[in-house]
Amino acid sequence: MVMDYLIGFFICIFVLYTVAKLQIKYNILKDQKVKPIRYSQSHVHSLVFPLLPKPEKIKKIIKSQASIIDKQNHIKVIIMDNKAYWIKDNTFYTAEMSIDGTVDKDSTTRVDTDSMSKVQLDKMLFIVDKLREGTFDDSGSAGD
Repeated sequence: MVMDYLIGFFICIFVLYTVAKLQIKYNILKDQKVKPIRYSQSHVHSLVFPLLPKPEKIKKIIKSQASIIDKQNHIKVIIMDNKAYWIKDNTFYTAEMSIDGTVDKDSTTRVDTDSMSKVQLDKMLFIVDKLREGTFDDSGSAGD
């Protein structure tokens, strides 16, 4: 009876000794390292990207009653070279600026593009493009 316990004791000691030697030599009981969580901007973006709205939906201007009334009551003006430029009723106007920074209404004239040079025409086209930016009735398209 005591002999049964001694045989079990020696087998247990042998197994523990063998496991300890293998652990020292081969590291068989490896500690599983936890991967660190990355908190970089690109990683967070890749996680959130499917939830973000598409760029087409962000840039699209919604036509509402308020925006239509705002367009009817306000005129977009560009000031360049001490002159103010605007479009009203499909006519391109210009006026001189006064000393206090307001538009001199007495100097308002229609812009005559017939007698302009190429440089002046390019300048006027740039101004018209900037004035027409973001309008709903701009039906120009590249055919896409």
